[in-house]
Amino acid sequence: MRFAVCEAAPQMLHGDDEWLRLAELSKKQHPDVFLLNEMPFGRWVSAAPTPDRELLLASHSVHDHGLDHLADLGAAVVLGTRPTLEQERSVNQAFVWTAADGLKGVHTKQFFPDEPGYYEARWFERGEERFGIAHAGDIRLGFLTCTDVMFGEWARYYGRRGVHLIAVPRATPAPSLLRWKTMMSAAAIVSGCYVASSNRAGADESGQEFGGCGWIIDPTGQVRGETSAQSPVVTATIDVGLVKQAQAGYPSYVEDLPIEVVSQILERG
Repeated sequence: MRFAVCEAAPQMLHGDDEWLRLAELSKKQHPDVFLLNEMPFGRWVSAAPTPDRELLLASHSVHDHGLDHLADLGAAVVLGTRPTLEQERSVNQAFVWTAADGLKGVHTKQFFPDEPGYYEARWFERGEERFGIAHAGDIRLGFLTCTDVMFGEWARYYGRRGVHLIAVPRATPAPSLLRWKTMMSAAAIVSGCYVASSNRAGADESGQEFGGCGWIIDPTGQVRGETSAQSPVVTATIDVGLVKQAQAGYPSYVEDLPIEVVSQILERG
């Protein structure tokens, strides 16, 4: 299976030049699965320290419109995230899209920063839809949306459940790129999964700059594809056999602590 990641413009809208270029580049590479970056359409709303319901609903609207046109990318399966409501709570929902089945929510982001440019904890809540497993053909996949990947126990969780690929849609700045790359390599190693990530790239109208760099990392922690300004879409082949080999080997086979031991440790503080 051919899997594509990207670095996309920071305020992309369906039908604009950035979207048309992304769609053209995707079609040239013929991916089976295409991973968009975190909340890819319109403004990065959580740059503002004070939540604004009107701005949030506008973001819902531009995403709804963009997600109606995912077929433009020419891939059988498209992954990404969107702002939406779950039982009246504002959530960042990871989804799988196919032409046959449309959009299916799989996971809601669970860990949120609260700092300049990234006041997400003020805009979004943890949803009840957590760490679901979906399918893209024969590939089992899960999501760790951006900051979620910093909590490696969830990469391990997916690996223990036979997931082949963990998708990490991001919106992250350039100064922290090494940190993100390190964490995704670690997530691949502890899970025995491929880890794939797409990011926003460049400065938006407010001057906030995103660092680009999409990666496809294999189960040994090696980078098999990396985007750049010159190559904003890259693809790599997902080898299920390599995943099975990694998940049967070290450190995947090492048994977890029993839950009762974990509970005792937490109770002791």
